[in-house]
This record gives sequence, C-alpha cells and structure tokens, in this order.
Amino acid sequence: MFLKRIGEMWEHLSIRIKFLVAFFCVLALVSVFNLYLNNNNYSITDQFNHTVMNYYAINRMHLLVVENYNALDSFLKTLEPEEKIRYQKTKEDIQGMIEPLYAEFDSLDIYFNIKAIANSTNMYFSHFEKAISEREQGIENYYVSFYEGRDIQRYTVGYIQSLLNLSLSEGMKLYSQVVREAEIMRHLSIITIVALFIFSMFIGLLLTNKLVNPIKKLARTSMSMAQGDLDVQPVAIRSKDEIGVLAESFSIMNANIRKYVQDLKQKVEIEKRLHEEELKIVRMEQLVKEARFGALQSQVNPHFLFNTLNTISRTAMFENAEKTVKLTRTLANLFRYRLRQKSVIVPLSQELHIVGEYVYLQKVRFGDRLEYVEIVSDECKTVPVPILLFQPLVENAIIHGIEPKVKGGKIRIKAMVKQDKSGQAMIVVRITDTGVGMSKEQLEQIKNFDVTTENCIGVANVYHRLRIASGNNSQFSIRSRINEGTSIEIRFAKEAFYDAHQ
Repeated sequence: MFLKRIGEMWEHLSIRIKFLVAFFCVLALVSVFNLYLNNNNYSITDQFNHTVMNYYAINRMHLLVVENYNALDSFLKTLEPEEKIRYQKTKEDIQGMIEPLYAEFDSLDIYFNIKAIANSTNMYFSHFEKAISEREQGIENYYVSFYEGRDIQRYTVGYIQSLLNLSLSEGMKLYSQVVREAEIMRHLSIITIVALFIFSMFIGLLLTNKLVNPIKKLARTSMSMAQGDLDVQPVAIRSKDEIGVLAESFSIMNANIRKYVQDLKQKVEIEKRLHEEELKIVRMEQLVKEARFGALQSQVNPHFLFNTLNTISRTAMFENAEKTVKLTRTLANLFRYRLRQKSVIVPLSQELHIVGEYVYLQKVRFGDRLEYVEIVSDECKTVPVPILLFQPLVENAIIHGIEPKVKGGKIRIKAMVKQDKSGQAMIVVRITDTGVGMSKEQLEQIKNFDVTTENCIGVANVYHRLRIASGNNSQFSIRSRINEGTSIEIRFAKEAFYDAHQ
C-alpha cells in the first residue's frame, strides 16, 4: 500500500520535480558510499595503531627490565644514590606497565604469559631489594640475593620476549584479516562505483525516455489522425504530468475503436514473450548449472602439495633415491588424474585408487600416526561417481582431524549397497576418522556448505558437486564429536551418474 501511494505521487509530480528527485537520489547514494569508505578506513587505522602501541609497550618493558638490572648492578658496585633512584624509577615503570596489558589482549596464552611476567618481576624485585638492603648494611654476601634475582630476571626477559612473539602472531592474524577486508572493500568499491554509474545512466535514460518517447508518439499519432487514419496505436502514459495530460486527450479519442484490436495484439504479444522468456530461463538454468559445476570442479586445495614436496625433499636428503622416485611418481599420478581426465564421472574403484595414492603420500609424512582402511564391496567398485569426490574429504580428515592429534588416528572408507524404503538400490559411502572432531559450532558452520568460508572449502566443494551431478538426488550428512572423530556419509542411487558417465 505504501509503495502504491509513492507510485501515485510520483506520477503526479511535474517533470522539473522528477529531475530534481533523481539528482538528489544519486547524490545521496554517492555520499553514503563515501561516508562508509571513510569510516572503514578510520577503523582499519585504529586497529593498526592499537597493535603498534602494544608492540611499543612490550618492547619498552623489555628495555626497562634491562635498564633496571643495569642500574641495580651499578648501584651495588658504586653505591651511587643516582643509580638507586634510577633503579626505583624503572621498577615503578615496569610494575605500572604490567596491569594495563591484561586489557589489551584476549588470548589465553598471552594472559598466562603476562601473569608469568607479573609473578617473576615480583620475585626478582624482592631479591633485588634484599640485595640492596644487605649492601647498604655492609653484609658481604649480598651478592647471593643479587644473583638469585638476576636468574629470575633472565626468565622474565624470556617471558617478555615470548609475549612479544605472541603479540606479533596476534598482529599477523589481524593484518591478514585487515588485508582480506581491504581486498573485499576494493572489490566492493569497484562494484559500487560501476553500479552507481549504471544506476545514474539508467535514471537518466529513464527520465529522458519518459519525455522523448511520449512526445514522438504524440507527434506520429496526431499526423496519422490529421490524415484521416484512425487505426493508430493509442498513446498510453501513466504519468499525470504535462505530457501525461496531453497524451490522455489523444487516447480518449480512439480508445473505443482500438480496444478490440489492441486486446488481440496484446494477447499475441504476451504469449510470444512468455514463450521466449521460458526458453531463455531454461537455457540460463542449464548454463548456470554447467558453470557452477565447472567452477566447483576446478577448486583444488594445494595444501597437501606443499607438505608432500617438503616430505620428498627431506626424504631425498636422508634416504636413497628409490623412495623419492616412488613419492614423485605417486604425486605425478595424482596430478595426471586431475589434469588429463576427460570425463567428470569415473568408476568408484578408480576414485578410491587415487585416494589410496594420496594417503600413501601422507603416510610418508605422518608415519605410524596415520592408518587407512578401505572396505568396499565388489558391487560398488564399478559404480560411476563424480571425479575427486572422496579425496578432498580424506584430505580434510587428515589435515583437520588427524594432524592436530598427537597420537594420530585412523581413516576408514566403507562402501556398500543398501535398499531404501522403496526398494531402490542405494550406494552408501562412509568416510570416518578418529581425529580431534568438531564442536557443535564448527559442525554447524561446516553444514552451511559455504565455499568462501575458511576450512570449509573441501567439504562444501564436494557437497555442491554431488548435488549438481546427481540433480539433487543424493544425501550428504556429517556427524562429529570432540576427541572422538568425524563421520561423513554420502548416499546416492546406484544409477544416479550413469547418464553422465555414458
């Protein structure tokens, strides 16, 4: 109702007011976009300033600890009051810098590190104060307390260095996030600028067409009617501005005569357009399906490649060339399988073979920490499946499930034939690992199957390719528990991919 009222108000506006409204709309969009970009830039700058100030504070604490030790050492040797004052000043500065650090970081590791710095500084300050007191009283073995405090002070320096390293690590994460956000903002800026340009052109063309086209139509209609030809198209204009009033006068003159013929022509035109639109929609859906399939098919995670190449390099250094040759050939088989495969559908046995090649490469890296088992019925081996359907899931299980686990784990692939409720033969493939598992939050994020989300690309890729290749006639489920492992089950009809295979 509200939009309808706005439309009616727009139709009744004069041509001058319409141009002014369009101009201010474009200007408002540009202004809002600029304000958003400026606010985002200020936010990024604040984040960097905050990170740099943390680095500066930690580094200054390190310098103060060293200066504090030097001042104490000089005082114990010379008993100069200025050195004692310098020692007390640096001590107060160090103690005053520790407490604010708690509020600057959220990491648990950094919290414990700051806690260790606080405890160790209190301990070695107590030893240093004792050494100062004994030195001022003339006790000869004052150096015992001094050396005890010095040993603890060295640990404190190590804690500060560790805190600086952790802070640098947090800073790198922030930097990576900011870089990603900046890249997104760059693309968003380009898209927005192009969209604003197109929108401005569209508004300009729309307004000019609203003026020029009706005038042309009115001119042609008036000439035809002046020559006695009443079989002319009525000039239909919805707007109620100056041109709309003029066009309405012409439309009333020939409305009754043209009504029947116009209805017939409109009906034929509508049917023709509907048919053309239906053909366009069908073709577009097919093109989108093919494009999505090709895009998802082409996503390859190079993570295991770098680990494998490192393994090959280390193996070549410490062993004879035979094992290196086998590793290289296995890796070459994987790439040959991916790059030279003419069909996107292969037998399940061939797909499992390439999974075994991949697992062999990983077993060289993980050794006894990785165990792999295949249980596949003979009836399943010849069933066609999409290429690279299982390898990304096994890779995901190894990287995110087995690798973080100190004792390693086991991966099992089991393929069998089951009958569903309607009696149809279904292929059931389960990929199970005994890795670290996932929390409920992580599992829910994975189940979104978003190919742009970090750590979700492999699973999302397989899910979408499976759905596209099977025409949504497949099932994909994931279960996981912390410290117990993860299980992925894929179900599809035995004949689901035969057409694509042929």
